[in-house]
Amino acid sequence: MVRGQAANTRVTVDLGSVALHRRVKVLAAYQGRPLREIVVEALKDWLEKQEEMEDLQDFVAAAGEAGRPLREVMAELGE
Repeated sequence: MVRGQAANTRVTVDLGSVALHRRVKVLAAYQGRPLREIVVEALKDWLEKQEEMEDLQDFVAAAGEAGRPLREVMAELGE
């Protein structure tokens, strides 16, 4: 069980490749890590990458917007 996670949080994944499963299993064993830990790490990395892509998309969208002069914004804030 991954620390801090519910014991019944399970998922079945069809990797679609015996060779992929074998390679991951061998490397995980070589590193002394359970396969579950490898999968959790990969999913967390994937989620982080998705969040970064969303941030990048927001940045690109905002780059096309017309800006306002800083003095105007500061005046609006009363500074």
